[in-house]
Amino acid sequence: MFNVCLIQPPIADFYATRIRHIPLGLLSIGAALKAEHRVHLLDLRQGKSRPCPVPIELQSAADYYRAADASPFGLYKRYARYGATAEETAVRLPADTEIFLIAALFTTYVHEVLEILPPIKEKCPQARIIIGGSGALSHTNTFFQAGADFIIAGEGEIAVLRLLEELQQPARDFAAVPNLIWQKSGKVIHNPISFIKTLDELPFPDYSLPITAEYMLNGKRHAMLMTSRGCPHRCEFCAIHSLFGERYRLRSVPNVLTELSEKIQQGFRSFDFEDDHFGGNRRWLDDLLDGIAVNFGGYELSFQAMNGITVTNLDKSILTKMKQVGFTELNLSLVTPDRRRQDILQRPFSTQQFTDVVQSAHKTGLKTTAYLIIGLPGDSPDDNLQAILDLARLPVLIGPSLFYLVPGTPLFDRLKRQNAIPESPRCYRSSYFSYERPGFPRTSAMTLFRICRIINFLKAAREYCYKPSVYQIQDRAVILPENLSGKQSRITLGFALLEILKERGILYGTAKKRNGRYPLHPEVVDDSLLNRFRRQFLL
Repeated sequence: MFNVCLIQPPIADFYATRIRHIPLGLLSIGAALKAEHRVHLLDLRQGKSRPCPVPIELQSAADYYRAADASPFGLYKRYARYGATAEETAVRLPADTEIFLIAALFTTYVHEVLEILPPIKEKCPQARIIIGGSGALSHTNTFFQAGADFIIAGEGEIAVLRLLEELQQPARDFAAVPNLIWQKSGKVIHNPISFIKTLDELPFPDYSLPITAEYMLNGKRHAMLMTSRGCPHRCEFCAIHSLFGERYRLRSVPNVLTELSEKIQQGFRSFDFEDDHFGGNRRWLDDLLDGIAVNFGGYELSFQAMNGITVTNLDKSILTKMKQVGFTELNLSLVTPDRRRQDILQRPFSTQQFTDVVQSAHKTGLKTTAYLIIGLPGDSPDDNLQAILDLARLPVLIGPSLFYLVPGTPLFDRLKRQNAIPESPRCYRSSYFSYERPGFPRTSAMTLFRICRIINFLKAAREYCYKPSVYQIQDRAVILPENLSGKQSRITLGFALLEILKERGILYGTAKKRNGRYPLHPEVVDDSLLNRFRRQFLL
């Protein structure tokens, strides 16, 4: 029996969505290990965010973000560290740990993972270090050189358990451990990849592991669920197959309902389905929704599918049932409304299907956010502007995502052959927009992002009947009454900045408020793109 510490590392970025940071994979592996080992989880990503210096590789993106900007059309605020510092990590590491398992889920955050290894080596020099996740796969040699002992490729529940079994044997056969990457005589060895055939055989992710944080959403105790793994589609920008394979594997509906029942008894009332292909089987989804309605109708549960839901199987009947059991909104990934581009990217549904679902969801009372990728290779700023304007006419909010690089995808490999990949993995993040090229500079991408913010503000103003308070625009400042709430100040600033944009064609943000005045700060924008939007949508 080993003392095992599961670690979710901190990250540093211009933004983070905290509720998406639940370490579901580690909680699942912890549940698989705890019958035979002493396991606890150290979530180093929890805690306050703190400003930190912008790495030199990301400096060129920092001009687009300002901490003092109060505009509703502003982007992210500042570069910050989300979670523990290296010094805090060293203090919090349990000294009696024999096995450390670290999640390296995103290539762009490998530096934060590497920071953890020296304090582990210093405090627990005899401990074994295992690293898993897509970030580990893309930087195998880097992690071995930094002191990692093993890397897990793909699913970890069975692989880690088998590895710990071998570590307890006098004669160890690491070649027999599935999904293991290890070293022998200076050579890196990749064992065959194996996927878990029957997901029902896995124990449920254990939120009761010692030191596990409590996660809340809208005042309810919140948990992530994964009801399937794998995806049958081959979108060119997606790397999920490297972790979960190409075969779509579903848990049985009774198994999912049993987990829900267990977690409801533990006090959970909010659930996020984190599948990569949630709803990929219509009959299964229909049965699940029926099961939730019959078994848990009196608990006032809330459900989300923040990672997106498959459009192809959504219809009026399914949407109505989703609304009835506790869904209030849908996150739908459109990527692009252009049919030709959809075919190239191997998207599984058409724009017409998407539009039909959006209209049906609206009639059902479900709010919808349509996610669009800005700056995909092959797109132009005008293409993306037209896509945004098309979505502006539908009853959806627009969720813009700046294209980012994902190692292991066909798209990444193609760009690498073209020498279009930055050297530093820190650049592989949405907030940086690394794939600049002639005709699509970063400024154009950021301008499109701001345009989405403007459209969403106008949609919200119409839906919730926003009314501005009295304001004045003079001496390059917006002057507001002193007694306004933060929300009403933001609404009023939005109307004032829109007035300037309509009349002068200039988009301003604000500097820090001084004596009731918000000094105007001209944003860095693509003027040509912004004015096309202004003429086609605002005037």
